[in-house]
Amino acid sequence: MKELRELIESCAGQGDAAPMQRILELLQTGEGLFAISVRATMHFYLEAENGRPATCLFTERALADAFVKELKWSGLEAKSLEIRPEQRAAFFSDLYRGGFEAIVLDKGSGELAMSLFNIIEKPEGEPDQVMNPSLMRAGTQFYQELARKRAIPEMQDLMCRELLKARLLAPVENIKDLQYASLTDNKGKRFFPVFTDWMEFGKFDKKHRYHGVTVKFRDLKKLIRKADGVVVNPFGFGLKLDMEKAENIERQFGGLRVVK
Repeated sequence: MKELRELIESCAGQGDAAPMQRILELLQTGEGLFAISVRATMHFYLEAENGRPATCLFTERALADAFVKELKWSGLEAKSLEIRPEQRAAFFSDLYRGGFEAIVLDKGSGELAMSLFNIIEKPEGEPDQVMNPSLMRAGTQFYQELARKRAIPEMQDLMCRELLKARLLAPVENIKDLQYASLTDNKGKRFFPVFTDWMEFGKFDKKHRYHGVTVKFRDLKKLIRKADGVVVNPFGFGLKLDMEKAENIERQFGGLRVVK
């Protein structure tokens, strides 16, 4: 995306906001935009940009692939993905539900940072909507940094706090009888899958066989008693909980107000 690259350089070199409208147009419709997907989380790369959770986008595949190599040197397996123009609206919305608030264009090469909400309007939360961007962000951060041995206890604590407050989705075959779907791992252990939002739910229910019912942390403990545990976003960061871990979370963070 040559024009976008030139505009980024113009902004970086002069601090000129004049071409910003054109930059936003090209981000929505221009050919050639590349994102970074991290293997450990099955989600987009996360970093901090002026205190905001951000992901990195690139105007050339060569720049994206060079960044992937840098991540590999740091111990993080990743790959570049082209985001085609017809995918942009869904992509930027996906960033929001993943807890991102900013993007960095062409990091390390005359980069330009901006708020995600310059590109899309911040969605209005609906009372019955199941979406957990804060939990998604905390889980992505913890497992991403765990993969490159940089995770610190505070990251895990934040993820646990967010999990305790979350409203999640559990798939059931029969909504009247609440027959919960389950998964078996490669060790033969049985887990009930639960999901942070409908996008994650859809990765499991591709054939639309299941109903989604809302569950809270106390419901997870009830499910754990019937199996080896639960797994949050099994096709994402894959947080597994057994009874010991669940009780530890309650013991450490149970003073928090849980969403009713």
